[in-house]
Amino acid sequence: MLARLRFHPALAFVVVAWGLNFSIIKLCYRDFSPAATGLARFLLMAPLLVAWCAVSRLNLTYSKGEFWPYNVAGFLGSGAYMVLFLEGMRSAPPAQAAIALATAPIWTTLFSVLRGQDKGTRELWIGSATAFLGVVVVVLGGAPQESGGQGTGVLLVLASAVVWAVSVVAYQPLLQRDHPLRVLTLSLPGAFVALLPYGGLALAQTRFDAVSPVGWASLAYLVVVAGVLAFAGYYRGVADVGPSRATLTQYFVPPTAAFGAWLVFGTPPAWTDLVGLAVVMAGLAIASRPRLKASG
Repeated sequence: MLARLRFHPALAFVVVAWGLNFSIIKLCYRDFSPAATGLARFLLMAPLLVAWCAVSRLNLTYSKGEFWPYNVAGFLGSGAYMVLFLEGMRSAPPAQAAIALATAPIWTTLFSVLRGQDKGTRELWIGSATAFLGVVVVVLGGAPQESGGQGTGVLLVLASAVVWAVSVVAYQPLLQRDHPLRVLTLSLPGAFVALLPYGGLALAQTRFDAVSPVGWASLAYLVVVAGVLAFAGYYRGVADVGPSRATLTQYFVPPTAAFGAWLVFGTPPAWTDLVGLAVVMAGLAIASRPRLKASG
């Protein structure tokens, strides 16, 4: 039933949670380094996910043949992706980084088509390109572009988009036969392999006594809302509508981030934000049409 709807409740929540995440993470960076943020977020998320599984009576024992598929997906989606993204954001200008990250749905579509998980229909490709154009309108219509050689940071963010797309495709068969919350939790050891060497030293050097209340509140948001709840909601969406169309909703994140900046920092959205959002919605409508027709 959910696959027939243009509006998926879990994915709508993810868009809002991840859209606000761009502003909240800026607040968190005032007290925590990017590397410390990544590892601290993981270490706080893990017990919450385990507890949620316990309350939901989900078995966290690996069945035969489950260990490697789950943890390879976790290494990619919750580990390597996060390392590349956080490091890229050290130097990448926000606009170019947003464009690079917004290519994730296109990469997801490409990889899922190559693996036979989705059909590469004309509407899907046209819709993806249209929605991506809407994102470009939003990010290029905002603050003046920074000049200079921050190309390495942009390339790292682009690489994170590719890794994220590969992880979504890797998660897809697991999510088709298992509960999203259990899949996410069992994939945590793989993420830890990537995040521990990246953030271990930085977290150990963090002065926790100097962290402000805003810093703690921001970290709590990254852990609970943008972390546990949003990832569980996202993978629920992947299970319901498939990797390509679930990832298409990420096109809504940059426009939502613009409104989030208005709420958090008092920066009002530009007219290009509204135009870009309209283009994004048009692209998603085009890309979703084949599935809706087939379902109806």
